[in-house]
Amino acid sequence: MPEYRTRALVLRTFDQGESDRLVHLYTETLGRVSAIAKGARRSKRRFPGTLEILTLIEARIVDPPRSSLMRIEGAKLAEPFEGLVNDLGRYAVGCQLLEMLDRFTAEREASPELFRFAEGVLGVIARETPDRLLALLVQLKTLARLGFRPQLASCSVCGGEIQAPGPMAGFEPRHGGAVCASCREPGDTDVAPGLLLALEAGIRTPLRDRGQLGLGPGALRRALVLVDRFFRYYIGAELRTDDFLRKTLPLDRLDANQRPEDTPPTAPDPTGGDCEERVRSGSGRLDSDGAGPRRRLEAPE
Repeated sequence: MPEYRTRALVLRTFDQGESDRLVHLYTETLGRVSAIAKGARRSKRRFPGTLEILTLIEARIVDPPRSSLMRIEGAKLAEPFEGLVNDLGRYAVGCQLLEMLDRFTAEREASPELFRFAEGVLGVIARETPDRLLALLVQLKTLARLGFRPQLASCSVCGGEIQAPGPMAGFEPRHGGAVCASCREPGDTDVAPGLLLALEAGIRTPLRDRGQLGLGPGALRRALVLVDRFFRYYIGAELRTDDFLRKTLPLDRLDANQRPEDTPPTAPDPTGGDCEERVRSGSGRLDSDGAGPRRRLEAPE
C-alpha cells in the first residue's frame, strides 16, 4: 500500500472505539486528510505527545486499499508551538485558523504554499500578544490564501482606485468588496475609504506589525462587521470559533495604535458556542505570514 512521510498540522482529534484515535491533519504533501491512529489511546510510546491539536508533526501515513481513512503508522513531534499552550487568547486565534483549514479546504488536495503559510502564522501567533485585530487579520489572510480575497483598494464595480481622504465608499459582498462613491447604490453599506485601505494594508502587512495600521477599537468593530458579512456571503457558514474569540478577546483588548477619538465599545455578550470540547471545558492542551494571490470574486450563483 502507498506510504507517505510528510509534515502535518494536527487539526482535530476524536476518540474512536476503546483504543484508537481519529485525526484530521493538514499535511504538506497531501493536503487535508483523515487518518486513524490504531492503539493511540492505549500506548503512550507509539505517539508520545504528537496527536494533540495545534502541533506540527512528522508523520508516516499509509493509504490502505478499499478504505476511506488513511492510517498513521508513526509520528514525531516537530514543533509543539508552546506559546499557544500558555495563553488562552493565542489558543483561540490558532483554533480559528485550524477550523478554516479543516472546514474549507478540499480533502487530499495538496497545497504546500498553504501549509507553509499556516505553519508560519501559527509561529507568529505563538509569540504575539493576542487581540481581536490579530484574529481578524489571520482570518483575512487565510481567506486570501483560500482564494477568497475581498476587493479593498479598488472599486469592485468600475475598478477605480479607492482614495483616502475621500468621499464615503461602500462595501458590498455581492460585488466582491469595496464600491467607490460613484458606483454606490442606495442602501449600500457606508464605509470610510481609510478603513478599506487599512484592511488592504493589513492583508499585506506582517501580523507582528499590525499596530502600524492605526486601527482603534471603533474602526476594528466596523471592520469585524464587514469581514463577517463577506465571510458569510462567500463561505456560507459561520465559524464555530467566533463566540470563543469574543469571550476570550474583547474588543477593548487591542494592542494596535488607538486613536483618541475611538471609545472602546462594550464587549458583546457571550451567546454560547465553542471551538470544540476542549474549549468548552477549558481543559487540555491549548490548541509566514502572507497575503496570498489577488482574486476578483464573482457572486455565487
